[in-house]
Amino acid sequence: AHEAEQPELLRPLSVPLLNAVQGGLRKYGQPLFDALANPPTVKTILKEPYADAEQVTDELVDVLLTPLLSPGAADVVFDTLSYSAGPLPEPLLEDERLQAAVQICCGEADPWTPPARVRALERFRSVRSVVGLPGIGHCPHDEAPELVNPMIVDFVRSLSVEAKAAA
Repeated sequence: AHEAEQPELLRPLSVPLLNAVQGGLRKYGQPLFDALANPPTVKTILKEPYADAEQVTDELVDVLLTPLLSPGAADVVFDTLSYSAGPLPEPLLEDERLQAAVQICCGEADPWTPPARVRALERFRSVRSVVGLPGIGHCPHDEAPELVNPMIVDFVRSLSVEAKAAA
């Protein structure tokens, strides 16, 4: 969990705990990482965020596992799992200097990022729309490219039309 999402009252305890976990994983976690970085385990882990477990193919496992077997990959994974700082979308979107238009899509069956939290991003000036995709999990671009890709194309086209109209 991100430190900014921790209740203010708990931060004096939770932030040092998160930092200790991250430090412990970096220092002692390589054997655990080595034991888990194999096709059956990766496939099992991926079935959690994917709403349609059949999307978790051997090819997907290979695409994700191959870089996991490179030197230094464990540090990246432990950083991701212990993510406790860095930019959240909210502070980036509320920055008045942001001139970009943003379209967001999310899987409504995402177990890791609650759709209500994603929909709340609509309150920011730069967010043009938030599109929820029913029955899709954490990786809509992968689970439903037939839905996501046309949305991206349409959004870019709409920006092009706006730019021409403004010129």
